Amino acid sequence: MRENPMKRAFYVFLLVVLIPKAGGVFAQIPAVYHVEMRDSIRLATDVYLPAGGEGPWPVVLARTPYGRTRRAGQGSTQLNPTRRDSLLNRGVAMVIQDVRGRYDSEGDRLFGVADGWGELQDGYDTVAWVRGQPWCNGRVATTGSSAGGMTQIFLAATGPEGIAGQLIHTAPLSVYHAFFSTGGVFRKAFVERWLKWNGFPYESALAEWRAHPYYDAYWQTMSLSERADRVNWPVALLCCWYDPFLQGSIDIYTTIRNRGGPVARDNVFMVIGPYTHMNYSFRKQLTAGELEFPPDARVPRDQWPKFAHWLSHWLLGEPLDPKPPRVLYYVMGEAPAGNAPGNVWRAADDWPPPARITPWFFAAGHTLQTLPPRQEGALRYLYDPQHPVPTLGGQNIFLKAGPYDQRSIEDREDVLLFTSEALTEPVEVTGRITAVLYVSTRAKDTDFTAKLTDVYPDGRSMLICDSIRRLSLRKDLSHPQTVVPGTRYRIEIDLGSTSIVLNTGHRIRLAVSSSNSPRFEPNPNTGNPDWTRPETAIAEQTVYVGGNQASHLRLPIVSGR
Repeated sequence: MRENPMKRAFYVFLLVVLIPKAGGVFAQIPAVYHVEMRDSIRLATDVYLPAGGEGPWPVVLARTPYGRTRRAGQGSTQLNPTRRDSLLNRGVAMVIQDVRGRYDSEGDRLFGVADGWGELQDGYDTVAWVRGQPWCNGRVATTGSSAGGMTQIFLAATGPEGIAGQLIHTAPLSVYHAFFSTGGVFRKAFVERWLKWNGFPYESALAEWRAHPYYDAYWQTMSLSERADRVNWPVALLCCWYDPFLQGSIDIYTTIRNRGGPVARDNVFMVIGPYTHMNYSFRKQLTAGELEFPPDARVPRDQWPKFAHWLSHWLLGEPLDPKPPRVLYYVMGEAPAGNAPGNVWRAADDWPPPARITPWFFAAGHTLQTLPPRQEGALRYLYDPQHPVPTLGGQNIFLKAGPYDQRSIEDREDVLLFTSEALTEPVEVTGRITAVLYVSTRAKDTDFTAKLTDVYPDGRSMLICDSIRRLSLRKDLSHPQTVVPGTRYRIEIDLGSTSIVLNTGHRIRLAVSSSNSPRFEPNPNTGNPDWTRPETAIAEQTVYVGGNQASHLRLPIVSGR
């Protein structure tokens, strides 16, 4: 069939004459490069240049395992068409890259292994390539969320030249501590479903990661905590109270503040909203789990700049308007709000805000009290890995996420509840929460969980935060210690951070158990590190209260509000 010459001429006219002059999204047809890394592997890279002018321009770089051409809302980078065009119209070039082994990029290394500060440093090599192009003026800012935020952390640890700033959405300081495991316990649902959902080679990828159950050299090259001093540029962090990377994001902030270069220490900012990972847009979704926050729970734009404003400030020197506080965080409260205290945005000069660490002691009568019980006691339960406590809400992605009423799983015989009296005045808890347990087990190894809830006057037990710790990793997450059955041990469970006002008439509750499945893989209690072995054992668990080794909850209480 012969081609219509008039139609062909029209298409040529459209592509060559009209579209380039029109500007906007239709003009943004990227140039595709295959950028060579230090081991000759080539990574597919799209380059968008501003229409008109010859440059050179500053550049925004995003690297992602989710596909550089996928649209926003489908696991893409933060460079959706609207934001991309906003920056292009300001005179900023855009570069988006598929990381090694993903989509159109070559290679077979698992995500992160070739991106950190190990033998291969794909992020570093990409920045060097970008800065060497005639259309780049040498200034590069990075952006991305979730795994796209992780690529920025990997890059930061290599200390590349020319970075003008980083805008990091919902990403952790360390992949091991906030992605692969929590407290040394495998994040089963998250990791396995993430691998399947994104089409990774499931069996080989899972086997590679699980071959490193402790924080060893394999994971260290993917952690910014090992090289925080390499960061010497501005960083803005966006995170959420019910995001699995919440504490990892806060750890980025505190690590840079304490150990970053001088520019970074004075120019790291953070906003924390009351959202989950999948509704972190901070604009539309006001529901988290079974609670709905008031309309002003959206990030106030008179206090926190928009996406393009951060990047334009770093790359073009435009004023940062509004000028943000160092930390902007949402203090949650009773929901629906009514006239209850809380449910407000608050600015802070640093994190965490000043607070008094207050112990709430477990008592044999299953109560929480501010004075340590004089009488010692021991509470026991049986933990069966074949019948674990089911996950119900929390900091999840592929499971129900956010605050859910825990009553349906609190009446189990393998769950110990410790509940305070009704509060006579509102109590604000803002900061990092820790459960200190004195425990023993009849197993060769086991786990202990802690779950903090806000008990409403109507009986609802709404989840605030929870976590887990492996007993053999009670000292640190790099070197397992022997567990002797029947021996009493001290173990700290880091529940991460929160900010909430517990209203008058509410009660504070801590639930202690040994499982939270499928969020965390149930410990088989056998002490066998081979995760492929099906054998399990029932463990008798003991939690000690009162006396000199009194188990307790540490809450950061903010006074004077």
